[in-house]
Amino acid sequence: MNGRSYFTGLGLLASLASPPMALGAVTVQFIAPERYTDVGHGYDSERHLQAIEKHFKTLGQRCLQDDESLELRVLDIDLAGQQEWWQRTGYDVRVMRDISWPRLSFDYQWRTASGKILGQGREQVSDMNYLWRSAWVRNSTETLPYEKAMLGDWFERRFCQSRQPQPST
Repeated sequence: MNGRSYFTGLGLLASLASPPMALGAVTVQFIAPERYTDVGHGYDSERHLQAIEKHFKTLGQRCLQDDESLELRVLDIDLAGQQEWWQRTGYDVRVMRDISWPRLSFDYQWRTASGKILGQGREQVSDMNYLWRSAWVRNSTETLPYEKAMLGDWFERRFCQSRQPQPST
C-alpha cells in the first residue's frame, strides 16, 4: 500500500466515524445582508454579523439536544440605536433612543438528526424596552449587548424552556 492510499483510507475512516453534525448544531445564513435595515457600516457590519452568528451557535450548544440542529436564515437586522454622522463625537458612535430598538427577522427550522421537524417558522423579534434592561446589559463592553439579550430571551422561550419538565396538575 502506498502512502497516499493509506492517508486516503484514514480520511475516509475518520469521516465515517464522525457525526454528520456537531452537537446542538446551529447554522446561520445571512440573506442579502447588503439590504439589511441597519447592520453598521464597513468593517462593523461584518463584525456584527459574525457576533450574531457566534451568539446563535453559543445558545444552540446550551439549549439544543445533541441530535438536534437549527437552521436560521436571517432576513433583516436593525441594530439598537443609530449612527448619527452629524454628531461631533464621530461616525462610529451609536446613539440609543426610545425609538431605535433592535429588530431581527429570520426563518428557522429545528429538526432532529433523523430529519423530523420539531419546529419551524418566521420570526420577527424586537425589544421595544431595550433601554430598560438591567445595568449588566447597559454597561456591557461586548459587541451588540442589546441584540444578544433580545435573542437570548427568544431562544430561551423557544428552545430551552421546552426541555424543562412541565408541572403536573
